[in-house]
Amino acid sequence: MTKTEARGLMMKYLIPQIQQYGFKERKGGSEFQIIRKTKGGEDIINGGFTDYNPVQQIIYSFYKRDKHILAILKSLEEKGITLSPPVSKHTGTIGFSYKTINHLDNYSYLPEMETEADVEKCVGMMLEFIEGTALPLLDKFEDLREIDKVINGNEPWTTDWKKPYSFGTYFNFIRLIVAKLAGNVNYNYLIDFTYNSIEWHSKEDGSPFTYDRSDLTKPLPALIKLLEDVKSLY
Repeated sequence: MTKTEARGLMMKYLIPQIQQYGFKERKGGSEFQIIRKTKGGEDIINGGFTDYNPVQQIIYSFYKRDKHILAILKSLEEKGITLSPPVSKHTGTIGFSYKTINHLDNYSYLPEMETEADVEKCVGMMLEFIEGTALPLLDKFEDLREIDKVINGNEPWTTDWKKPYSFGTYFNFIRLIVAKLAGNVNYNYLIDFTYNSIEWHSKEDGSPFTYDRSDLTKPLPALIKLLEDVKSLY
């Protein structure tokens, strides 16, 4: 079975089942993206295949793209701050997968496929996770206060490494943006926490430095300055 054949069969069984939730396939490319519009932005099912023809295996994950967070990051770039990688229409704000939620080592829990029956079985397993776990999480995280509870709760995360949810390259930025948009009463504490965390990690990595918090040419101080005028959504 080729990757193209596996993709076609997967869509044959998957799309009719998730259209009821507002998802549509984004055409083009050998991998796959299935997207739905939400009030706050987009929810994406993103994936591909291991492609050991004739054996195929599906690897997939989920992420949410929040328009409020992305607008603030774009505003930061428009003020001359360079972010790496640049913010784009493909930038996600929170992601997860079966692997991260269940703390697995392997990227795919789905069995290998060589026949249409194998693909149908894998889609059934995907639907169990999509409907039972992923969709409730995506719906919950439409409220940024729920994301705030995760990343900025009683024990704020210092990193998303080996956590159930990923915030990508912009981890520290997203944490503060979410806190501000969610109306977190500990926002000022989280600013100090973020600076201290970055400095601590730099020391652990063998390249210690102290952040100049007044240097508005640097991304983090510039973001904090920008957030001064941002109001809570709630």
